[in-house]
Amino acid sequence: MNPKIQKVYDEIERTKAKIAEFQAALPILERKKTELENAEIIRLFRSADLKPEEAQALFNSAKTSANVINPDIPFQTAQMPTVNQNLFERNATEYEEN
Repeated sequence: MNPKIQKVYDEIERTKAKIAEFQAALPILERKKTELENAEIIRLFRSADLKPEEAQALFNSAKTSANVINPDIPFQTAQMPTVNQNLFERNATEYEEN
């Protein structure tokens, strides 16, 4: 076989092997990302020292505000209400310091 063709075949096989490796690693990385994001959310709420009822009220307020501003904007991209703005600024400062 022509050496140039064989070289291309070999490169294709190496590429397929790398793709398979990355496809196997991707779900693991996505789970790790979710776990870290969840841990960060929990840390923020614990540092806010909110009671469960207060946290629920905050979520309801944010969701209502998002729908009033523009119902087509998904909840996670809408701006949070300013009621607890100091809380979020304080948490951001703590995060930057650590």
